[in-house]
Amino acid sequence: MIAAAIAATLGVGMSGAVYADNTTSTINGSLTVSGASASEYSATAYDESTGLTRNIEIGSDGNFRFSKLPFGTYEVTIKKGDTVVAQDKVTISLGKNATAKFDVQATTNMEVLSVVGARINSVDLTNADSGLTINKESIDMMPVSRDFASIAMLAPGTVSGDSKFGNTASFGGSSVAENSCYINGLEVTNTSQGLGCGTVPFEFYKEFQVKTGGYSAKFGRTTGGVMNAVTKSGTNEWEFGASARWRPSSLASDGKVSRGNGGTGTIFRDTRNDEYDLKEYTVSASGPLIKDKLFVYALVNPRDIQDNFSYQSGSRDQYSPTDEFEKRSSDGSDNLFWGAKVDWNITDNHSLSLFGYSNRNDTTEDIYRYTPEDEQMGDYLGTTIRKRGGEAKSITYNGAITEDLSVTAMYGEIKTNYTNVPGNLDCPSVSDTRTGILDSDRITSCGPGGSYGVNEDKNKQTRIDIEYVLGDHLLKAGYDKQKRETMHTSAPITGHNWTYTTLLENASIQGNDGPIYMNNTGADMDIVSDRIFAGGGAFTSDLTAYYVEDNWQVTDNLMLQIGARKDKFENKGVTGLVFSSFDTDIAPRLGFTWDILGEGTSKLFGTYGRYYLPVPNNTNYRAASGLSDTTTYYTFTGHDETGAPTGITPVNGSNSTVVNSVPNPTIQEVFQSEEAEPFAKDEYILGYQQQLSDTTTASIKGIYREVVSALDDYCGDLASQSTCTLINPGQTATWQLDNDGDTIPDAGSRHTYTAAEIGLPKAKNTYKAIETEVQYNNDDLHLTFTYTWSKSEGNFEGAVKSDIGQADPGITQDFDFPALMDGAQGYQANDRRHVFKLFGTYDLTDDLNIGFNTILSSGRPLSAFGQGYPSNDPHVYGSYGDTFYLYTNQCPDTNGNGECDQDEKVYQQFGRGTLGRTPWNFRLDLSANYMFNISDVDMVASVKVYNVLDVQEIVSQNEHYEGYRAEGTRNQYYGAAYDWQTPRYVEFSISARF
Repeated sequence: MIAAAIAATLGVGMSGAVYADNTTSTINGSLTVSGASASEYSATAYDESTGLTRNIEIGSDGNFRFSKLPFGTYEVTIKKGDTVVAQDKVTISLGKNATAKFDVQATTNMEVLSVVGARINSVDLTNADSGLTINKESIDMMPVSRDFASIAMLAPGTVSGDSKFGNTASFGGSSVAENSCYINGLEVTNTSQGLGCGTVPFEFYKEFQVKTGGYSAKFGRTTGGVMNAVTKSGTNEWEFGASARWRPSSLASDGKVSRGNGGTGTIFRDTRNDEYDLKEYTVSASGPLIKDKLFVYALVNPRDIQDNFSYQSGSRDQYSPTDEFEKRSSDGSDNLFWGAKVDWNITDNHSLSLFGYSNRNDTTEDIYRYTPEDEQMGDYLGTTIRKRGGEAKSITYNGAITEDLSVTAMYGEIKTNYTNVPGNLDCPSVSDTRTGILDSDRITSCGPGGSYGVNEDKNKQTRIDIEYVLGDHLLKAGYDKQKRETMHTSAPITGHNWTYTTLLENASIQGNDGPIYMNNTGADMDIVSDRIFAGGGAFTSDLTAYYVEDNWQVTDNLMLQIGARKDKFENKGVTGLVFSSFDTDIAPRLGFTWDILGEGTSKLFGTYGRYYLPVPNNTNYRAASGLSDTTTYYTFTGHDETGAPTGITPVNGSNSTVVNSVPNPTIQEVFQSEEAEPFAKDEYILGYQQQLSDTTTASIKGIYREVVSALDDYCGDLASQSTCTLINPGQTATWQLDNDGDTIPDAGSRHTYTAAEIGLPKAKNTYKAIETEVQYNNDDLHLTFTYTWSKSEGNFEGAVKSDIGQADPGITQDFDFPALMDGAQGYQANDRRHVFKLFGTYDLTDDLNIGFNTILSSGRPLSAFGQGYPSNDPHVYGSYGDTFYLYTNQCPDTNGNGECDQDEKVYQQFGRGTLGRTPWNFRLDLSANYMFNISDVDMVASVKVYNVLDVQEIVSQNEHYEGYRAEGTRNQYYGAAYDWQTPRYVEFSISARF
């Protein structure tokens, strides 16, 4: 029983057929008749579970095709008149079609040979893309966490993203905000930032597909990878299921602490008292509402989660120690999922599918003061309601119009909530990063602080896909449109966000037009800054795409995939005016597979593709929603009971405010340069796969990816005072100004700037990799081993900036000012030189198996960020940003004026990734599954142990060497760990099906 379930997926797990689409697949057949014409015969495909039947008259060439079939097992029958001459079963699934070949004798009508897709082909000669396909049952048998990122991590070429962005995956060196996700053809990607995906309970899923490269023209709006899944459907048999999953914190290992001053100072991060308790239940029902016609699958999933952890308050986490403890709880109707899929076979050639769900996840967060040195919780500070989840719905039509023409059309919507509702609105955010004081003397807020506002996304989607068979050509074309709507408002609690810091002697504060203040008092001085980040509203983005593709079977041994895609991206601000618009070039998607030996046991394959990434809605919020972002610097005499400063005076005696954005929505002439091209990446893959034996296949491939068009915002003094400007760094750019912020370009302000005038280097980002893979499958043992050597380097990461945890896709601090790119060339945050993966299952008996999943990965590169730069020229260095320069505290008086001038300071540069790497990470996960039957109820009991050896190496650490606004002073928490590998924990589950 186990062997059958696993072999059907793990044995072909690392591939997916070119011809298959998101929600249906195809049976390709051929009939050879000895002594007669094949045109005298017909073919029938029959799915016993749903009653679906298709009939086709076979042509004289013997080829036939059943398109747009729901996933399942089909009985394919060859007839001559009413006489059955051949028959066998084939299985089609997500990303994999089936091939049925028949050879009959005309004189006897006796079946001679039937080769069917249900019999696994180790080498798929119709496939040129890269990735993994696996079903839910196989995931259940292995210790794999129940989320998209963990499934993606099974594929070669993927690595874990920075923990600051949650549980995310990087594909082929791309940032974690460049992926896309689909469920039943509905895109569920986070449209604001690209970080993460909408999901449903794992019991709802049927199959998963991970595309790491070489994907067809049908997929777009991603420069990373694609995660694709389909859910279960009802059949002609009523079936009911129930399951329970329990993760007790009492069986989890304790966490760790990190300390400042190289491990001898005060505690920076503390996970020793973190606890996570989960109780999750599912109840499902599926079956026929009308036999052979109308089917339903429905599921309810209540959850009970208690999540307790310590963290740092305020907004300067690089310089602030852990000082608060949060208890999150969510259960009952506040944490409830329900969903359903309804399938209607209108006729054998036409069907409709309805899919929808509601996922409510409201969490109560109780926040307390916390002292990590004695591990004690203190005063209660307040409660926040954290609203997550959302809802989705879609309707999909699949139709086989003729034997050669088929159509799929879909409309869907997904809504997602990211809103936080704080209960304490009287206490501001307060961070105290001053040097030379005891932690007990640091100023704290009377509450948790933070911000408040609404944050909701909606994505309305329409697409149509057409396929037509013309001889040896499978022609495809499609249209895809999305309307992404966001409502996002934000304001700091009490209207202020205070940060206390120490401005060292001779240190300066950089403003919009150069230094606004230099500390020439002869001593260090304590100051306080107030960052007011407020505004927002409702805004939209319109995305459209067209694609064409020809899958051409040139010969029996050579297949070509020739495709092209064209996208249009348009972003609008709160006024409804377009502020960013791109019409991409035609993006080629090319591929081939070649059976060199003609024996079906090996193939040479390759792909080339260009991929474009749209501007996410977070940019609408930051640039075109009327958002005000100012920071004002003060001296102070004390503080009140809320933690806010008293006796404040502008540090320079007059105007000490730095403006990063003004509350006036921008327009395209100002925000986007006329020459700007959208973010684009080219990918080349060349590989070879060989079947070594009946049980073993091996493959090797080389991958090269390169960003050919980087898009980021330039904020130097040539840009408008009201906003930054999107450009392609290192290239000529033309834009206009709107210095009064009235959304009308200033008269005569249009100007073309050369790359030398702007002063930014050309953007560089490359990924080189060699992937090797071995798969072994016999009756009892199923395993996949991969090794990836890769190198990811350049002067920017991509959509986000992991090394400082900045989740502002496309408008990170990269390229804002030339100074920030001086020293930026090097190994990127997602660079993992060596990654080994091994996973699979072993059947001890017919009813008992063990699963395993292990990964060994080299560490990520480390840098040292500073707070200053040799030049304070506003054209070179603006009012913010982390540099690759550290002040040595040497300032020889070469000017002879008795003061430390900026041009006299001595700095030392440390380029990106030149200060070592985090440790190697190793993780071993094990599971055991026992299957049994009680009164005709099929039961499965499982235990999964994650991180069996309890290895807790550092996965992310503080790379900010200098203190906040304190160049020349070592940040006491530099080098301290932010996060470690998750400690060992255990999950129990039991399921019943009848």
